[in-house]
Amino acid sequence: MIEIKDIITLNDNNEYGVVSKITKDNTIYYYLVDINNNSNIKFCYEDKTNDILELVEINDEKLIRNLILSFTENIKDVF
Repeated sequence: MIEIKDIITLNDNNEYGVVSKITKDNTIYYYLVDINNNSNIKFCYEDKTNDILELVEINDEKLIRNLILSFTENIKDVF
């Protein structure tokens, strides 16, 4: 289980801090920031196929714009 403030390593071998995590329409989304390069930001969703957890990067700009407001609200509650 991945939680806010966790550090995870993605397939690009960079370490990312989990800034925010939200659930929308039964999908878990993550806002990630590279801990060594703050300009490297990723938005991902959880894909659990055959009990294997994979984070899939979101490239849909419209979806990202819609998620940013929810991520921001969630951050206010945590920090």
